[in-house]
Amino acid sequence: MHTSTAPGPSRLRLLRDYSKIRRNLVAYLAGLAEEYGDVVLLPLRCPTFLLRDPADIKHILVSNYANYHKTGGLRVGKELFGDGLVTSEIPLHPRQRRLIQPVFQRRSVAGFADCMTRTTRRRSDEWPDGGTIDLGVEMMHITLAIVGQVLFGVDLTRDAQHIGNAFLRSQIEITRAQHGLPLPKIFRSPGRRRYRRALRSIDDYVFGLIADRRSLSSPSPPRDLLALLLASRGEDGEPMDNRLVRDESVTALMAGHETVSNSLVWTFYLLAQHPQVAGRLLDEIDRVMDGRLPTAADLDSLPYTEMVFAESLRLYPPAWTLARRVLQPDLLPSGLLLPADSEVLLPQFVCHRNPKYFPDPQRFDPERFDPRVKRDIPQFAYFPFGGGPRYCVGESFAQMEAILLIATILQQHEIELLPGQDIVPQALISMRPRNGIRMRVRRR
Repeated sequence: MHTSTAPGPSRLRLLRDYSKIRRNLVAYLAGLAEEYGDVVLLPLRCPTFLLRDPADIKHILVSNYANYHKTGGLRVGKELFGDGLVTSEIPLHPRQRRLIQPVFQRRSVAGFADCMTRTTRRRSDEWPDGGTIDLGVEMMHITLAIVGQVLFGVDLTRDAQHIGNAFLRSQIEITRAQHGLPLPKIFRSPGRRRYRRALRSIDDYVFGLIADRRSLSSPSPPRDLLALLLASRGEDGEPMDNRLVRDESVTALMAGHETVSNSLVWTFYLLAQHPQVAGRLLDEIDRVMDGRLPTAADLDSLPYTEMVFAESLRLYPPAWTLARRVLQPDLLPSGLLLPADSEVLLPQFVCHRNPKYFPDPQRFDPERFDPRVKRDIPQFAYFPFGGGPRYCVGESFAQMEAILLIATILQQHEIELLPGQDIVPQALISMRPRNGIRMRVRRR
C-alpha cells in the first residue's frame, strides 16, 4: 500500500460532518475505521493516518519508536507540561523515566493502598444516602487527594476543586487551540486568557509545594516523588532546576488523578447499566472483604473486579489516543509508506472496538478478559496504557488504585444512573463525559 492509495474521507465530507465531529469525535473516528478499515487517511493540515492494525501500532510504539515524536494535544499543551515525562523526548525522557520509575514499582505502590482506601472511605461517607452526586466531581476529589498525599506529602482535600478545575480548563483550551487557527501567543483571545489563568493557578500551587519542601530541615524528609525529584542530580552533579521539578510534578498531578478519575466514572456508568455484571462483582467484593477495607494483598483475590475494570478501559479508555509525528519515511508492516512530517493517530477508543479481536465490540462483557480468553487478544489490539519505551510509568499505580476504589465504594453504596442524561464522551487530553454523570447513591 502507498500513501496515495490509502482510503479516507474527503475534506468536503469532513466539513459536512463538522457537527458530528464536534459532538462526538471518538465515535466519528470509530465510524471511519468501520467504513475504511485499518488505515484511514485524514486530509488535515498535514497527511494524518488513523491506524488500528496491531502490527503497525507495535512498529510505531516499539520497533521503531525513535522515528516518532509526540504531537497532538500534548505538543500544543507544552506550556502546561513543559518537559515532563509525557512530553519530553530523547535524551531527556529516558533519563527522567529512570529517575521516576522507582516510585511506581509494584513494591512501592503497594504501600499506597491504605491511603487510597481510607481517603475513599472518608469522602464517600459524606455522600447523602438516597441523594445525588456528580460522579466526576467526586472521583476527581478522591484521586487528587490520594495523589497529593502519596506523591507529594500534602493534603489536597481543600484545594482539590480549585486544582481540578484548573487542569480541566487547561485541557479544554489546549484542545480548542489544537483544532483552531494557529494564532501567535501574543494574541489574547478569551480562551487564551482562560488558559493563562489556569496555568497561573497550577504554577502558583506547584511552585509553592516545591518551595515549602526545599525549606524543610527535617532529618527524615518524606520519601515520595517530590523528594526524589529534589534529591536528584544531573550528569554535572547539579540538582534538578525548579522548572523541571515543576514540569514533572505537574505531569504527575495531572496524570495521577485524571486517568484514574475518568476510568472510574466510566466503570460505574457501565455497571449501572449492567446489573448482572454488577451483581457478580458485588458477590466477589463481599466474599473477599467481608466488610473490611480492601488491601493490596486482596488484589489477587479480586479477579472479576480486574476483568470489569479491563473491559471498562476497552470501551472508554481515558487516554483515548496516541498521536505521533513521523521524522523519517517509514514502511509499516501493513505495507503503508508513511512520509516524513506526516502524522499518525493510534486511537485506543477505535482500536479497542475492532470486531476482528472483540466480537460485538459495543457490548460490555468482562469475560473478554478472563485469563483463559485474553491471551488470544493480539498485543496492541488492546493498549490502554500505551506501549514500548513510553509505556505509562504509572500503570501499576492506576490499576491498583482503580480496583481498590471500586471495591471500597461498592462495599457501602449502590449507585444508580439518573435517567434523562445526555452522556457523550468529550475527547480532551483525557476522555471524560462532556456534561458529567449524575448518580443516585444509597447505603447498602
